[in-house]
Amino acid sequence: MAASLAEEELAPLMEIGVDDYLVAPFHPSDVRARIALFERRCYAFMRRQSHEESARGEIERLAAIIQTQNDIALAGLDLDVVMRLIAERAMILCGAGGAAVGIIEGEEMYYRVCTGYSKQFEGARLAIASTMAGTSVLRGEVMRTDDTERDPRANVDAARRLKVRSMLNVPLKRDNQTVGVLSIASQVPFAFVDSDERTLELMAGLLGAAMGNAAEHAAKQALMTEVASIVTALQESQHLFDSFLNNNPALAYMKDESGRRVFVNEPFRRFFGLSPGVDVSTIPDEQLMPAETVAHLQEQDDQAFKSGQPSVSESMIPTPDGEPRQFLTYRFIARDSSGRRFLGGVSFDITERKAAEEALRRSEESFRALIEGSPEAIFVHRGGPLLYVNPSACSFLRLKASELVGRSLLDFVHLEDRAEAAGMLDGLPGRGALPGRGAHRVREIRFQPPDGGVLTAEISSLRLVFAGQPATLVSARDLTERRQIQARLVVADRLASVGTLAAGVAHEINNPLAFVISNLSFLTEELHAITGLLPPGRLDELEEVLEETNEGVNRVRLIVQDLKTFSRGDEEQPSAVDLRRVIDSALALARGELRHRATVVKEVSEVPLVEGSEARFGQVVLNLLINAAHAIAAGQPDKNEIRVVLRAESNHAIIEVKDTGCGMPPEVLSRIFDPFFTTKPVGVGTGLGLSICHGIITGFGGEITATSEMGRGSTFRISLPAIRKSKLKAG
Repeated sequence: MAASLAEEELAPLMEIGVDDYLVAPFHPSDVRARIALFERRCYAFMRRQSHEESARGEIERLAAIIQTQNDIALAGLDLDVVMRLIAERAMILCGAGGAAVGIIEGEEMYYRVCTGYSKQFEGARLAIASTMAGTSVLRGEVMRTDDTERDPRANVDAARRLKVRSMLNVPLKRDNQTVGVLSIASQVPFAFVDSDERTLELMAGLLGAAMGNAAEHAAKQALMTEVASIVTALQESQHLFDSFLNNNPALAYMKDESGRRVFVNEPFRRFFGLSPGVDVSTIPDEQLMPAETVAHLQEQDDQAFKSGQPSVSESMIPTPDGEPRQFLTYRFIARDSSGRRFLGGVSFDITERKAAEEALRRSEESFRALIEGSPEAIFVHRGGPLLYVNPSACSFLRLKASELVGRSLLDFVHLEDRAEAAGMLDGLPGRGALPGRGAHRVREIRFQPPDGGVLTAEISSLRLVFAGQPATLVSARDLTERRQIQARLVVADRLASVGTLAAGVAHEINNPLAFVISNLSFLTEELHAITGLLPPGRLDELEEVLEETNEGVNRVRLIVQDLKTFSRGDEEQPSAVDLRRVIDSALALARGELRHRATVVKEVSEVPLVEGSEARFGQVVLNLLINAAHAIAAGQPDKNEIRVVLRAESNHAIIEVKDTGCGMPPEVLSRIFDPFFTTKPVGVGTGLGLSICHGIITGFGGEITATSEMGRGSTFRISLPAIRKSKLKAG
């Protein structure tokens, strides 16, 4: 650079061989242009020198590449060693200041090996798209920049930071797939020529091949490891499978399609007494089992082969000693790798289970028979609707089982007792009592069947398992009959006392009554004796008084007679009785009571003789006739009827006394045979008549019942058994 064009300014420059110069004033653009021109001249000079030495350099380069190839072979399959060797040789052969091998990992470039001044970047990770090396990889082509300051593809800031002016990037390929990049760099521009590019491509090819070999070797090693692992796993699985089958209590076997056994487990061998070394394929089924068992099992095996579907069946297979054993066998089809079919079978000994099931079945049948035959009403519910009722429960509530199941037991409890019963019947399942420990104390609850009436029952409840779930069992014992028995016992006790009293009263009354009857007879005789002394009409009046007095005395006598009958035991010996004579006699005695009240109709047929007392039976029929007459108002005999029927029925003689009187309500009908119960006014009846009738009939083995309807009349029915022929012959 000269201050002017004066000779004294230019002479020193010419002396030192300056080719070009600038004269002031110095513009920056001119200075930069001159520097660029100078650099190009220098690089041209360097290229001319390299061309002059190219022949010798190419030979040396090829020798170095061959040596590198040999060194790679000696390095083996250690990729890190191979990569570092190639990076160092590429840097030396191409005259670079640094070299690097980058491997693609996802969206990043991982610089696995670096050498020269690039060593500081080893292990770095950069986004692939942010570098020229990454661009080379993405495009899959060689990329060279002679000057990063002027190449628009270069990242100038990054190049300045790394002090790089020249770069050469060659993609690394393995099996035609780009896997990374081999890069060299220099801190001077125009550092690399075409021969360097070819050298780096050769190096990249060597590295790609080495990477392929290493990957293939690694794949083979991995495959061998996997195969070894699979073999080991198969051996372990086979050992585990054999151990499982041989230690399982089930008998396992496998057959081919010809029926030959190709496998059996140890329990199978032990069951049939086969030693471990025996070849089971040579042993036919007939040698192990009876012919009928073999035929049955082979039929099932054939069906499984034909259907190809799994199946389950039960079979009896005897032991070699002949002991029958029940087995449950699962059959299935298995195939080997060639597609051949085999029949697999697993048989479980269920002999004990079947015996337990049979015992349980018998126990359940016995329990059900016990429950079904229990006289107590049994109800089972689960906090609400009934789940089960036994026949006694149906009889108790007079409903069918289908009408009870699904309804709440509380629906049939008396309204006044529901609050007390609710905690016992519905609240129990929620209390969490243990099965068998949930029993409650016994209580008396009143029930109301749908058809009316009130039943008193003694109930208790307990927890149990029904149909696999907790439930409550309620048992109800009908106390109606017990109450009746208790009432009868009370009446019987009272009757015993009254009978004792009646016997004494009858005895005491009989003495003065005898005097009264005797005196009345005397008065009657005396009255007739003085008939002529009495004024006219006076005798009739006195006779009427005496007649009424005699009627009263006779009434007292009959009452005393009833008391004596009520109080005394069975002193009479029974005899054969013709009931036709009994009815005729009773009708004759009651004619006076009947003729003013009703028309009497008699229907008498041939009946067998009965055993008893003619007088007692006459007393019963007479009482029934008198009661029938008293049920009909006097004055209209043509509009009312009393019908007496005598007929035979099933070796029994039946007497029926029917009237068209006023009838009785149900509450009266239920008590008519109770002692001292009467609907007649005081002084008219004692309440002993029907009770005595009931005692007479039942005492001779008969039965007396009554039906009645208000306004329609009543019917009394007596049934007496016919006398046995043996007694007739003996008589």
